[in-house]
Amino acid sequence: MQSNRVWIAVFLVTTFLVSPPVKAQKSATPNGPAWQRANDLVKKLTLDEKLQFILSKYPSNADPGGGGGYIEGVSRLHIPDVNIADSATGSGSATQSSSTFPATIALAASWDRQLSYDYGKEIAIQLRAQGFAMGLGGGTNLARESRGGRSFEYLGEDPLLAGELLAQRTKGTQGQNVMASIKHFAGNEQETNRMGGNSLIDERTLRELYLLPFEIAVEEGQPASVMCSYNRLNGEYACENSVLLTDILKTQWHFLGQIQSDWGATHTTAKAINAGLDEEEGSDAGPSYFARVPVLFALANHDVTQDRIDDMVRRKLYAMIASGVMDDPPRGGEKIDFDAARKLAQSAEEQSIVLLKNDRQQLPLPPSRLKRIAVIGSHADVAVMSGGGSGDTMHPVTGSFQGCEGLEFVDHNGCGWWRNPWLKIPVPLTKAIQELSPQSEVKFSGVRDEQAPFRAYSPGEIADAVALARESDVAIVVVAQPAGEDFGDLKTLSLQNPSNQNELVDAVATANPHTIVVIESGNPILMPWKDKVAAIIEAWYPGEAGGKALANVLFGKVDPSGKLPFTFPLRNEDTPTWGDTGVLSKDPVYSEKLNMGYRWYDAKKIAPLFEFGYGLSYTHFTYSDLSVKRDTDRTLHVSFSVKNDGTVAGAEVPQVYLGIDYAGEPPLRLGDWSKIQLNPGEAQKVNIVISPRTQSIWDTSANDWRVIPDAVVYVGASSRDIRLKER
Repeated sequence: MQSNRVWIAVFLVTTFLVSPPVKAQKSATPNGPAWQRANDLVKKLTLDEKLQFILSKYPSNADPGGGGGYIEGVSRLHIPDVNIADSATGSGSATQSSSTFPATIALAASWDRQLSYDYGKEIAIQLRAQGFAMGLGGGTNLARESRGGRSFEYLGEDPLLAGELLAQRTKGTQGQNVMASIKHFAGNEQETNRMGGNSLIDERTLRELYLLPFEIAVEEGQPASVMCSYNRLNGEYACENSVLLTDILKTQWHFLGQIQSDWGATHTTAKAINAGLDEEEGSDAGPSYFARVPVLFALANHDVTQDRIDDMVRRKLYAMIASGVMDDPPRGGEKIDFDAARKLAQSAEEQSIVLLKNDRQQLPLPPSRLKRIAVIGSHADVAVMSGGGSGDTMHPVTGSFQGCEGLEFVDHNGCGWWRNPWLKIPVPLTKAIQELSPQSEVKFSGVRDEQAPFRAYSPGEIADAVALARESDVAIVVVAQPAGEDFGDLKTLSLQNPSNQNELVDAVATANPHTIVVIESGNPILMPWKDKVAAIIEAWYPGEAGGKALANVLFGKVDPSGKLPFTFPLRNEDTPTWGDTGVLSKDPVYSEKLNMGYRWYDAKKIAPLFEFGYGLSYTHFTYSDLSVKRDTDRTLHVSFSVKNDGTVAGAEVPQVYLGIDYAGEPPLRLGDWSKIQLNPGEAQKVNIVISPRTQSIWDTSANDWRVIPDAVVYVGASSRDIRLKER
């Protein structure tokens, strides 16, 4: 006990010696009955009860188990408990079975707003059934760093695409009376030194790129919570950055919900509270700065005010009321319709697969003419890959990859709940192919060492694959790029784990000219074998229906319609963050400014391997009849026609880009898009309205957006396949 008292005394002294004087808190103008009801509840709470709402307990010992955090309610006022779970690709309960949907980056590749809504809705249905009132799946950090270890959890490299899809996902989640949290706010674009790195971003770049998806999601989706990140932003930890949390989020954006920390991202008591942090997510690995003792100490010493504590609690209660959790809390223990969820998972993957190459119409495969099909590599005979870490789920069928029994939490072997990487989804591609081509002989070749599933292929295993490919009508080679939280950033975009996958593809393609490569990844990859293979498919981390979805695309039961949400470079050295050595900076300087992603390649005139927005189809679309009209308020009305002049039904994603003539702006930026389904010979008029905000730059002198008139309008099938241009 004596040692504990000494520790607490040292903790309190060190905490408050570095705390600043109390600053007056700016606040948005609240309105509406939900805010007033929250305010009335705050007045009825005791101080001890109020303190329950600003610190989430971890691990959660309350029902349901397996959550990431827990806020105890107040039964006398009918305020329910709040259990929190990760939910990037499904409910992240560590003890309850959940559906596993395609990775969020796959959702971005669909470019489908309705699908994003449905994705958020279905995950929320399962969260509620398990007893969770908040899901933490709203990741939207941009893919500035192509090697980013959590890119599979995010929504690509464009802020408009990311923000619009996140807003729809948020609406889908909260429509089921589950609170949605969006993250990680802000400047958290890499895993390297994520706990303490200092992201240096100039104001205009910050506003036009890295804050914009959050701003769109806050305005359109009205999330219950925003999670601040681990890193520093321009010198201040994000979770105690008053400019970020209070001036921008709460005051300028009129955000009325709560701001929660990431787990272990709180570093002080008074400074974090005064900066605008409303809830600490407690960690069992260190002290809790928002615990009862340090907060009471801060109040007694006038380092924080009672009004600010009340505001923190009010925001939590408002989020519960506005999302429906207060009046209809989840009960848990409900039956989940896994069959219905699997259908959505399959549909989502089918709409997200990107056809990158299709020489000589190698695809779709004709089952009646294929006697022997070779499937090679990446455990395609037993499972598909997913990302590891907080994006993980407990699969309802088996819960583990074959050979993982008794190997929980062993690093890098695909086992354990926090898998880095993760191979447990038992939906073999070989089985799905056999079902669609029953008269064919389908054989697999690849590594079969379940104890070390990512070891390199031996010369003998490559020789076996080559022999199988040589005697087959078509060879399908599956390659993978594992990634996950705490797995770090990738060292290179070249295929790793196993490191000789490129040699495998090259050898198989030499043996069989009808070689198709299927990629399972959350990042772009390099393709030194691109010109040797007949077809390439990007499948992302495809989720629990991935085998069937891939087979349906391979055999033409589904026309591929996905478009790339980030650029695939030709070389590591072409990326804006590679530098002289290729080592990720521990304190990243965003020196490329606005030229991030496809904007970088356009501005520097660098040819990518595959550009942003790119994706092929089994049919063909033509564009015509562009019309651009400008309202007096500078709203743009863009209309044009798209026709399917091919032979199969398919979906197209026509994209509108803007050329804004202003210093520092990249050549093009995405202005909006649509996704349309067309039968053979069918044409459709597409009408797109582009707001003045989307045509604006951030004016640092005015601290506001400024419309730049007369932007040039481009319409295309990708950022580089421009079909129509305003004259």
